[in-house]
Amino acid sequence: MIVWSEILESIPPSVDVACTIAEALALFQTIPHKLAMVQQEKRIVGYIDVSSILEQLRSSLDIQQVIRYDQDMLMVPEQSPVEFYHNISVVLGVNEKGEITGFIRMEEARSKLNETKLEQMNRILNGAGIGIVTTDSHFHISFVNEMGEKILGVDRSFLMNRNYKILLETNRDLGEVLKGKQLFNVASSFNFKQIIGNCSPFVVQGQISGMVHIFGQREQWEEGVSELEFVRHLSEDLQAIYSSSREQILVVDGTGKIIRIAGTFLKEYWMTEDPQDLIGRDVKELEKEGRFGPNVVELCKRKQGKVSSIQETVEGRKVWSVANPVFHGDKLEKVVIISHDMTEMDRLRQKLEIAQQQSESYKHELEDLMERTGQRKTLLYRSQIMEDTVDEMRRIASVDSTVMLFGESGVGKEVFAHAIHESSKRKDQPFIRVNCGAIPENLIESELFGYEKGAFTGADLKGKPGFFELAHKGTLFLDEITELPLNMQVKLLRVLQEREIVRVGGIRTIPIDVRIISATNRDIRERVEEGQFREDLYYRLNVIPISIPPLRDRPGDIASLAMHFLQKFNHTYEKEKSLSREALEILENYHWPGNVRELQNVMERIIVTTRHDYIEGHDILPILYADRSSKKIKPMVFDLMPMKDAIAELESQLIQLALRKHGSAAKASQILGISPATISRRMNKSR
Repeated sequence: MIVWSEILESIPPSVDVACTIAEALALFQTIPHKLAMVQQEKRIVGYIDVSSILEQLRSSLDIQQVIRYDQDMLMVPEQSPVEFYHNISVVLGVNEKGEITGFIRMEEARSKLNETKLEQMNRILNGAGIGIVTTDSHFHISFVNEMGEKILGVDRSFLMNRNYKILLETNRDLGEVLKGKQLFNVASSFNFKQIIGNCSPFVVQGQISGMVHIFGQREQWEEGVSELEFVRHLSEDLQAIYSSSREQILVVDGTGKIIRIAGTFLKEYWMTEDPQDLIGRDVKELEKEGRFGPNVVELCKRKQGKVSSIQETVEGRKVWSVANPVFHGDKLEKVVIISHDMTEMDRLRQKLEIAQQQSESYKHELEDLMERTGQRKTLLYRSQIMEDTVDEMRRIASVDSTVMLFGESGVGKEVFAHAIHESSKRKDQPFIRVNCGAIPENLIESELFGYEKGAFTGADLKGKPGFFELAHKGTLFLDEITELPLNMQVKLLRVLQEREIVRVGGIRTIPIDVRIISATNRDIRERVEEGQFREDLYYRLNVIPISIPPLRDRPGDIASLAMHFLQKFNHTYEKEKSLSREALEILENYHWPGNVRELQNVMERIIVTTRHDYIEGHDILPILYADRSSKKIKPMVFDLMPMKDAIAELESQLIQLALRKHGSAAKASQILGISPATISRRMNKSR
C-alpha cells in the first residue's frame, strides 16, 4: 500500500488573494514548481500556476489585475492510501496536528504511483530470485534484469545485443517460441550456470517480436519442489488455525454452490447446527429462503472484484462479510467469503466510525472554506452513471448547440446547466436563469425581451433590457420550459431562428448571441401530442438531450451528497454534528422521491432538530417516514392475497404502528426486535 506521504512534494510559496498578475509572474521566475498557494487570512483557499495566469492574461493584458485562482484541491491525511478523485487537480497532505506537510498535482501523483509500483515490482522480482531476459526476433538480447545478471554471472553490458540462442545451452528448440509456442520447465546452462525456467513469445501489438525467458537457479527450483510437501502440511495446519479463529471461511464455486466451509461455523447466522447441511446448496436459494441478505456472491460476480458488506438475518443478527473472487484466466473459478459475527462488535464499530469522521475533518474544513469564499455550485458524484452523464456534458459544452435537460424535480438540472456554462467558452460571460413557470403570463414577454420607455402603464421611464439582452454572449437557462404559454412559444421560436429580438413597444431589432439551455421535469413529447407545446420549437430546443438520472438510480452518490450537506449546514448553523454508519445506511436505502433537493432539506432538518451531535439511525427514520406512519390505524389484511405478500403487508403496518405509538425508531426497533436499518429497508421496500 502506497500512502500520500511517500509521493508528496514540499509546500510551495504562498501569495495573498489580493496578489496581482505582475507579482505572481515575478514569483514564478524564482521557484521551480511554477505553482503557488493562495492564502486568505493565513489559510490556503486555492492555488495558481503559470498556465492559469497566462489564461487570465489572454482575456485581459492588464498585469496589475488581481489574480484568479483555482480551488479544485483536496486535503487528505498524509498517511492515508493514495487514491484518485473526480474534479480534483491538487492534493494537500496534512499530518495528525492538522498542519499541511506537502502537495502534489494529480497527474504527477499518477506518474509517481506508477514509478513506485514499478520499483516495487523490480524489488519483488529481484527478491524472489527471478531472472528475466528478453530478445528480439533474431534472439539478440534486448533486456536483462538485475537478478538475471546475477544468476548468469555476466555483466549486462556484455550481454546486450548478443545472440542468446548461441549463448544458452539447451536441448529444447527455442525457434518454436517465435512461432507462438510456450516452453515450460526448460532446463539449460549458461556460462556453466545450471538454470531452469519458461520461454514465452514476446508479443507487441499482436505481433511476436521476440522471446521472454523467465528463469531461476536450478537448485533453488528443486528445493521449491521439495517444499511442496511442507506446503501441504502447512495447509493442514492453517485449517486447524481457521477452526480455532472467530472467522468463518465459505468457498462458493462459479455457479453459486457452496463447496467448502472452514473456521468458526456461524450456526446462528445459518440457522442450522451442521455445516454439512449447506454443502452443495445454492446461495441464491438460501437468500430466497430468507437466511440472509444481501447476497455478496452475486454482488462480487457483478463487480468482478472484492466486495464488503454487512449481511443481516431475519432475526436481526449482523455479519460482516468480505467476498473475494478467484479467477482462472478470465473465468470465475470460485468466490471466497470471510465472515465475522458483528453482533458483539457494535460498540467497537461505533468508535471506529467516530475516528473515521474525525479523519475527514480536514477535508470538511477545506469544503467549508470553499463555501465561505463563494464557491459556485459544483457537481458531486461518485457513481458510474453520473460519471458517464458528466462526460457527455463536457463533450458538448464546447459547442453552442442548444441543450435540453430532462430529469425529475430536484435532480439538479440548474447545477448541470451551470456546469455546462462553466465548461464552455462563454464561462466568463453572464449565466441567466429564467423559471418560465414562475413569471406571470402578462409579464413574460417583457421579462424575456425587455421593453422600451412608455411601452405600457407602469413601465420604467428608461425602458428595461430583457433576459436575452442580459445574457448576450453568455448562456440563457430556461427552466420549466413546458410552462411557457403557446403565444410566447411562437416568439421564442422566431428568436432562436433569427438570433434577434424586438423589445415590447419597440420597432428596432437587436441582434443577440446567446446559448440556450432548457430543462423540464415533464414528458414534453406528451405535451406536444396534446397540443400544449409546439413541435417545431421542441425540435429547435432538443438538439442535444441530456437525461439526469434520479437519485434512487445512483445510490453511490447519496453518502457523498449527505456528507456535503452535513458540513454545509454545520457551518451555516455553527454545529459540529456527524452521522453514524447506520444513519448513512438508512439514507442510502431510502428511495428519495424528491431527489437531491429532498436530501438537502432532510439534512438541514436533521442538523437543526436533532439534540445530539452524533446522529444515529433512530434520529432519521421518523423524518423520512413520519408522514406514512399515520395513515393506517392498526395492522390488518383486508383481502385474500399470497401468504408472502400478506406477511410483508403486516410487517409494514406493524412498523408504522410502532413508529406512531413510540415516537422514535430506537424504541420501535427495540419493541419489534429488529434494527433501525431493518426498519428503513422494510419501509422503503413497502413503497
